[in-house]
Order: sequence, then C-alpha cells, then structure tokens
Amino acid sequence: MEKIIAEELMTENLFWTIISNSRKEGKDIDSQARSLKLELKKLSEQELFGFLYHYYKLSSKSYNGDLWLVPYILLGGCSDDWFDYFRDWLISRGKAVYYSALENPDSICDEFDLISEGDEPTFGGLGYVYREVFEEKFKKDFYKEEDKYDYGDALNRDEIEFKWSREDEESMRKICPKTFDKWWNNDRF
Repeated sequence: MEKIIAEELMTENLFWTIISNSRKEGKDIDSQARSLKLELKKLSEQELFGFLYHYYKLSSKSYNGDLWLVPYILLGGCSDDWFDYFRDWLISRGKAVYYSALENPDSICDEFDLISEGDEPTFGGLGYVYREVFEEKFKKDFYKEEDKYDYGDALNRDEIEFKWSREDEESMRKICPKTFDKWWNNDRF
C-alpha cells in the first residue's frame, strides 16, 4: 500500500493559524491546550495528519544545542524530556517567536515574563492533543492510522552540537547573554 504524503495535507501557514487561534482564549498552557483541541476537532482525518507533519518538522528543526541552552539556563539543567517539552512550548508561542528563537535563542528571553504564575515554559501535552482528538473524533487507533502516512524528512533531526559547557558560564553567556544575565540562578521556574 502506497503511503499518503503528509506534507501535502496541510500548509505550514494553516498550521500556524491553528496555533495562533489556540492562543486567543487564555494565556496559560491549560487554556491553550483546550483551545487547540477545539481547533483540531474542526479538521478532517487527513488534515490532522498534515498538522502532525508540521509539528514533527518544526520539532525536529528546533533540536539544536544553542536552543537547548535556554531551558538549561532557566532551570540550571535540562533533561532530554524537558527539552522536548520546551520545544513544544516554543511551537505553541507562534510562528514569529519560534522562528526568531531558531535564528537567535536569546530572542525569547522576555517571553518567560509572559508565562502565567505557576506555569513553566513547557507544553508536554502538545504532542498528545492531536492523538486524543483523532481517537475521540474518528474512533480509530491513532498509531494504526499513522502508519498510512509518509512524513518524509520531518522526523529527521541533525546531530546536536553544543557550543557551550555547563562548567563554563562564559560559554553560556556568549550564546545567550540576555537570558543568562536575567535567568541564571533565578528561582522562578
């Protein structure tokens, strides 16, 4: 059976419109997750897999050492899982914030001031919302259906390169000076 090309099922602009619409209801992650679920319920089965393609692609694209430094600074450390959740949060902030952060990770420094009290710069649920919507709406097993789609290179990510060292604060400050000066050893998160 020939697989369906997931990239052809939704444009990246529509993906970002859905993310933008999900941010309108509230500023906290829980409100955004609820809104995103409502937005995704409007999609067809194939459109959901098109959304998934762009999620995979953007997540893979943001897998880099300079960006990993940002949550490392915020928390004084950052595991693989936490970095995944941070990249989901970054996607949830919208197209402009996402692409600015890829260009210059230090550009998102002030975004952390916008996070509601009690929230963190994570969105671990982003990777699950579309699965929940799919199974609720279509009453099918998500993973079985996902096998019908070809995601091309969206799942490929480059080998990560770290230009900073946790033992060398100056190497961190060099990449993200504003974030380092404002958030290093800050207990907010």
